[in-house]
Order: sequence, then structure tokens, then C-alpha cells
Amino acid sequence: MEEYNEIVNDWYVKLRDLFLNYIHKHIPGLRIEDIEDIYSETFIAVRENMLNNRVKEGTKWKSYIFQIGYNMAINRMKQEGKKMEIIDNSNDDDIDADRKFETQISLMDLINEDDDKEQLEKRIETLKREIRYLPEPCETILKDFYFGGFSMTEIMYEINYKTADSVKARKNKCMNQLKERVKVAFKMLNLID
Repeated sequence: MEEYNEIVNDWYVKLRDLFLNYIHKHIPGLRIEDIEDIYSETFIAVRENMLNNRVKEGTKWKSYIFQIGYNMAINRMKQEGKKMEIIDNSNDDDIDADRKFETQISLMDLINEDDDKEQLEKRIETLKREIRYLPEPCETILKDFYFGGFSMTEIMYEINYKTADSVKARKNKCMNQLKERVKVAFKMLNLID
């Protein structure tokens, strides 16, 4: 596992402008000063997660840092009672398309990073399409959780479930359903044997 100082040296300066632009673009209700604070807080959270062994071996740091920061930005908006305006980032090029799913979705066994760029893009587009065609509440649950960074409790209120545990159980069923749909779609497109 990399040391925290290596993470900071490798990523803090390199990602700063990209991070600030990304959060400002996708959550425009935050002031730039708040986003700068969130950026610093993100690295504090990364350190804390490392100290508490909550970081998996082989973590893709860029995606990990962006996801933590994005979640912090959403929480900051909620704490300040600001109206949430989140811009859809499903077609965003700020984070490489082949890296968007690294920490967000547990289908990496279907997204083979060794594929050439064209094949990888086909897999990712197929995955996005299959998520869109899932019946509700699966589409909402998976998009909110993996791409929106919402907690189970937040999703529970959105879809009118009684408990966060029931949302979690439904999310697991939805993921299994999605995996089956994606496997079938990949076979039809000759993306897997």
C-alpha cells in the first residue's frame, strides 16, 4: 500500500485545478472557496481512511479522491441548506471514461482494462445503456448510489422505502440483475466469449 505522503506528493498538486473545475461544474451552488476547503478536507479524509485500513489494495487514487470530494461537496450543500443543483456528469470528459467506474461500480470483472480503447468504450457504453433500461426503482438506486454518491438513507427517502436496509437489499438484487443483463448484452456484441 502506498504511503500517505506519496499520495499527497503524487496527486495533491496534479489534481487541484481539475478537481476544482469538476466540482464547480457539477455542483455550481458551491463557492470556489468552499470547493478549495473540500479539496483539502478530501486529503484529510484519505489519510484517515488509510490509517483506519479502509482503503483497498490497488485503489485508483484519482477516482477515489474525486469520489470522496464529490460526496463531501454534496454534504456541504445539504448542511448549508442550499438548493441542490447537481449537473449530470454521465458524459463528462473531465475524468477519463475508462476510469469513471473504478470506485463507483462493482462490475469491473466485465470492464477489462486490458482491452483496446474501442472495445473498452463499447463495454462502458453498453453498461450505461443497460443501467438506463433497468426497471424502477433499480435505475434510480444504482445511479444515485454509484454515480450520485447518495447514502442508502438518502435513497430511502427518494424512493419511499421504509428502511435503509431494505434499500441496500434491493440494491444488491438490482446489481445482480444488472450483471446478468450486461453479460447477455456483451455476448450479443461479442465483447465476451
